[in-house]
Amino acid sequence: MKLEEKLVKDAHVLLHPIRFRILELLKERPLHINAISIAMGMERRLVSYHLGVLEESGFLTSKYEMSEEKKSKGRAIRKCWVTNKVDQVISEIKKGL
Repeated sequence: MKLEEKLVKDAHVLLHPIRFRILELLKERPLHINAISIAMGMERRLVSYHLGVLEESGFLTSKYEMSEEKKSKGRAIRKCWVTNKVDQVISEIKKGL
C-alpha cells in the first residue's frame, strides 16, 4: 500500500466523529469502556465497536486490569489509552494541506 493510500485510510479511521471524540477523551487520561460510554452518553456496544476499530488501526492500545472501583472491585476491566500514531497521522495530514 502506498504511503498516500495508508494516510487516507488512517485519516478515515481517525476522523470519524465518534472515534475522534473517544480519542479526545483518552488523551486526557486512560479510561475503561464504561467510563467512555458514560462520558459520551452512548451504548457500551457502540463504544466497544469503535474502540476495536481504533485499536486495530493502531490509534489506541488497551490492557485488562483489576478494577478498584467500589461497584466492580476485583473484576477485570479493559483500560484504553492513545498511542503516538494519533499525533503522527495528524502531523502528516497537516503537511499535506
